[in-house]
Amino acid sequence: MENTITNSQEHTDYASEAIPENARQPWYVPAFIFGGLEFCIPVLLIGGILIGNFSLLEIIGILMIALVFFQWIGNAIQGYIGAKTGLTSSALASLSFGKEQSRIIVGIVILALTLGWWAIQTSVAADAFSALVGINKDENFLLYILSTAGIGFLFAIPSILGYASIKWVDYVAIPAGLLLVTVALYLSINNMGWEKITAWNPEGSMSFIGAINLVISINVAQWLIAPDYTRFAKPTWRDNILIPLGIIIVGFPLFIVGGIMSMGTGNSDIVQVMQELGFPAWGFVVLWVATWTSQLVSNYTGGLVLCNMFNLHDNKSRKTMTLVFAVLGIILALIGIMDQFVNFLYTLALIVPVIAGVIMAHYFFVSKTVFTTEKSWNWLATISIMVGLLVGYLTQYQFPIGIPAVQSLIVSGALYAVLNNILNIELSGKNI
Repeated sequence: MENTITNSQEHTDYASEAIPENARQPWYVPAFIFGGLEFCIPVLLIGGILIGNFSLLEIIGILMIALVFFQWIGNAIQGYIGAKTGLTSSALASLSFGKEQSRIIVGIVILALTLGWWAIQTSVAADAFSALVGINKDENFLLYILSTAGIGFLFAIPSILGYASIKWVDYVAIPAGLLLVTVALYLSINNMGWEKITAWNPEGSMSFIGAINLVISINVAQWLIAPDYTRFAKPTWRDNILIPLGIIIVGFPLFIVGGIMSMGTGNSDIVQVMQELGFPAWGFVVLWVATWTSQLVSNYTGGLVLCNMFNLHDNKSRKTMTLVFAVLGIILALIGIMDQFVNFLYTLALIVPVIAGVIMAHYFFVSKTVFTTEKSWNWLATISIMVGLLVGYLTQYQFPIGIPAVQSLIVSGALYAVLNNILNIELSGKNI
């Protein structure tokens, strides 16, 4: 008989402790949550950017490599670690980085990426709401502030309540989002005609490898935060290989639809595209509901990170920190973080893989136990991520080659494993 969460357990999200075995759920529960994470406005935006540079067939090839191959592998590996340990991404980082380094350096990184992501989507949702009700941002900024804050707090409520509330929102919102995708596809095809869509072949400036890197960059945060949700899954490879299906099933068609929607308008701004396609009012409502799914994941993770940074362990503190995270995100949305969207994605692709690489290497090649309980700062991890960052920066900006996110992950992880092996040999020699 499958283990399920009891009513008392559903309301305890174990901010700093491992999820017990009797609180584990079937693989499709976290898969649904990951599907909700992938159902986000930035995916549609990236689809619009890709269609300005590639044909539909080329985009399918890009997605097969970036989303199906690399993203699936990265999520499955990191997700498995989360399921086996039952720990959050922040807690896992402390095993390899040391408690203080994890709390300060890794905590700030995870907080920044989830906060930036949440603020960007809140900004887009606020723009969609303004377009729906006719609020002019420039003429009535106070009303825009109030509507943005209201939307932000509505986004935050289920994540404040906890994991159980998140999954129920996803059960409702993902089907609603798929309805939006279906209508969007119909309107786009009706607007352009299928022949024009299949014949589309723009002369863009983006390289094929560059497009792969862009798709990976929008998903790369999952390589780090996956344990926050797979820790509720059963600790088997089978389940954690299946869980990323949620990302693939939702993400693949969403990228395509985002591209087709933008094809006829020449615009990647999803709110403007929907207006030009003649979406009915309910379309904007569904867009907002669909955005909610990924917002919950970012908000929930952000609350866990803040708990770890301030050494807070009870569920009441987790709820408070999740609310604090939402307030910070609303402020970022209002000051215009959306203007830095692409730069934000490329920064994620530099920083996240090196941390994920060290966490993976520590679990599989160094130790599966809390070996750094006596360490506050593991300098081997510090050296590894610095070298990984250098490799990622050089191969992304100075000498573009290959897939920087994957290369930096491999370099940081391999170096961490080698340094630990060398240190263990030296210590063994001294003991002899």
